[in-house]
Amino acid sequence: MQPIDRLSHGHPDDELVQALEPDQLVVATSMSLPRYQLSRTANLGLWLLRLFVLAMTALVVWTFVKALP
Repeated sequence: MQPIDRLSHGHPDDELVQALEPDQLVVATSMSLPRYQLSRTANLGLWLLRLFVLAMTALVVWTFVKALP
């Protein structure tokens, strides 16, 4: 039976990861990855999403403050 808390399911390197010592696993999983390069459209979409979330947060706070007695 395989452990439930696996790092990935069905990945070819699963056996290699399971063979690591705990300190080796910590070192391997704590290595930072390079920043993913997104297209201009994706970057614009993410910025618009950020602005939308900020606007909705402000709206919720304003509504809550206005509802106070």
